[in-house]
Amino acid sequence: METTTVARITVVADDPAASDEAAQRLMKELHGLPEVFAVEPAAIPGADGGRSVDALAIGALLLTLAATPEVLGSVLTYLLEWLHRQGNDRGMIKFRMGDKELEITNATPAERKRFIDAFVRELRRR
Repeated sequence: METTTVARITVVADDPAASDEAAQRLMKELHGLPEVFAVEPAAIPGADGGRSVDALAIGALLLTLAATPEVLGSVLTYLLEWLHRQGNDRGMIKFRMGDKELEITNATPAERKRFIDAFVRELRRR
């Protein structure tokens, strides 16, 4: 059986409503990716560290995917491309796995590749 990992994606737009709307659009698209096993809205952790069922984090998703560098690189590339499509290009995506976070903003294709490669290398060192 393939090892899976969970990543947290936060879509940051002009305001909370725009962030949430963009996250919902992204969630629908991520459901169609073969590399993604599950994607769901992220709950705000409760005071005891548990998940609160009734409080969802604005613009945040939990993504379950295969724990391989190839899959991670593919998903990060998809997120970068998604962000730069018309209508999404004024925001930012934060991608967090464990204690490592990558902020995806308006970057050139060469910068994007360097960011993804460095992030994947860093996660491989674990």
